[in-house]
Amino acid sequence: MFGDSSSATSVSTAAAPTLRLSTDWLQPLQAIHGYDPAGVQWCLTADGLRVLPDAAATGSGGEPQTVRRVWQEFGGSIKNWSAKFSVPAELIIATICTESSGKPSAKREEPGFKSVASTPNRISTGLMQTLVSTARATLNRDDIDDGWLLQPDNSIQAGTSYIADQRRITGFDPPKVACAYNAGGVYKNASQNNRWRMRQYPIGTGEHCDRYVKWFNDCFLMFKKDGGAPDNSFYALLNKADSHG
Repeated sequence: MFGDSSSATSVSTAAAPTLRLSTDWLQPLQAIHGYDPAGVQWCLTADGLRVLPDAAATGSGGEPQTVRRVWQEFGGSIKNWSAKFSVPAELIIATICTESSGKPSAKREEPGFKSVASTPNRISTGLMQTLVSTARATLNRDDIDDGWLLQPDNSIQAGTSYIADQRRITGFDPPKVACAYNAGGVYKNASQNNRWRMRQYPIGTGEHCDRYVKWFNDCFLMFKKDGGAPDNSFYALLNKADSHG
């Protein structure tokens, strides 16, 4: 995660209510919409995120192996923090897959990094590749370091809290969640090579969001095939008869 978000609002870790199908946040996502008139449009469906002009949601192709592995290895933590922060599980899984491919040991030092003590906003660590400065801000804890974020449950806690922080600017709209998490907010990027027209890294491309949406849609395929969708998931909200969470 590249964007510096040290000003993130602190979110309580107290248990939050289960997400509910409601007109104030979910139904608008089901309408065809986009970020910029020059960019692509999309809508949330029972099978995932449909990106126009595609006729249906499109995943990575074949079996959803990566999301399935992430869910099998870290599903307990994902369900726990998803419920506590009221964040749909698919947003967490897709972030993990996009940011680290499910590798807890992932670590990235950005240009200008000197040390965790002096430049905590230049090092991303763990499953969800949260900047140390972001993790400290979102959890209101100054003692967090890169080692703490190497623990999968800790990384998922921090990353999920940050997604919850950004809900006011993303509305839990998957492409906006992907770009806000990656770039520190939702900002316009007018590059012709960026069909989403939202800033993401590499700058001037839509590569990050493209990957994220494929993983997001693979979550729907996994839950459809395997069952076990938690209550706090888009799949459960949109496919109640098929949910076994």
